[in-house]
Amino acid sequence: MGLKDMIWAIREYPAAHADLEAVRFELRQARQELDRSEQDRESLSLTLLEREDYTDFLSHKAEALQDALKEFCPRLSAPEELKRFYDTISPSMDASGSTLYRMAKELTGIDVPSLFPYEDNRGLFEVMEGHQLLNWLTAVRFGAVEWEIVAGTCYERAVLHKVDTSTPEYQAFQCELYRKVLDRMGFGDLLVPEEVVKSQGIEVSAIESQPTELKLYSPLSGELREPEHDEPQALDGNGLAMFQKVILQGIEDERMPEEEERGLMACFDGSSAVNEKVFSLFPTVENMDGMLCGVAVCQLRGKLSPDELAELKEYCAAQYNDAWGESFAQRPRHTEYGDLYVSFHTDSGASILTKEELERASAVISRQMKRGGESR
Repeated sequence: MGLKDMIWAIREYPAAHADLEAVRFELRQARQELDRSEQDRESLSLTLLEREDYTDFLSHKAEALQDALKEFCPRLSAPEELKRFYDTISPSMDASGSTLYRMAKELTGIDVPSLFPYEDNRGLFEVMEGHQLLNWLTAVRFGAVEWEIVAGTCYERAVLHKVDTSTPEYQAFQCELYRKVLDRMGFGDLLVPEEVVKSQGIEVSAIESQPTELKLYSPLSGELREPEHDEPQALDGNGLAMFQKVILQGIEDERMPEEEERGLMACFDGSSAVNEKVFSLFPTVENMDGMLCGVAVCQLRGKLSPDELAELKEYCAAQYNDAWGESFAQRPRHTEYGDLYVSFHTDSGASILTKEELERASAVISRQMKRGGESR
């Protein structure tokens, strides 16, 4: 090494030494951090093992408690037993009642906000918990709702009445609802099997096993072609009322052999859900306060959701307009006054109403006519 290199090395040594010390210091810090990380890892690993042991303990404890419940607690069957058990566990597992309401909505197909537009637009249901929403759903399910005009507006608001909880239908609904909820919460082993017993005369699966009747109402129109008149006489529901027996016989004459069991549902090609729930659909007519209406009498196995009900109405309208109804409208029914032609034709499924919808619409029209008379 030359003199020049030696002088350069002596001059650079302090800086190089300082850099070396800094690297050594950082290395010591890194080793300390690594040691601390290793200690933390060991501590976390120990904590994880302890928590896993505690989780296993809780799991075994839950299993033991479940076994003890099955041993010392009679299996639940009656609606009041099911409800009492739910009320005991709900503060910890379903405090707001959201699980209970969702199950009721699933069973009935009733969506509360969509049925009460005035209250929904005011944000009433947004602040409600599941237990409150269940009260509204139950009122709808058992026909305990009336509508009244909001003063100074054309809107209607709902008035809820007390539901009769003593009826077999309500008891069956309660039984099915709480069975489903408790099963979803993990207490299915405490329930009496559906296929084994009945509780207090109420079939556990009554909601699903007992068929219910649904009637869908629609307007009728017709023509009477009298021999001495060139122009046919147009008839509405009022004019057709006197021909009810003739029309009923005509409906009976139109029935095909393949329709004996399921009626117009024999050729249904829609969703499997509707096909399974709607066992039969038979057209007929009924006199509603002097007005003859078309009626589709449906036998249901289960509750239709709003979408399923809408699909059934659309199918009914299609049968009236293009299939069964088209053939029926073209065939004359002979009467002493001349040949009668009757049409079930309707614009769409929106013109077909359930009994509740029909009564509600009639009440609104009646109130509007009353208010109009008072204003004069």
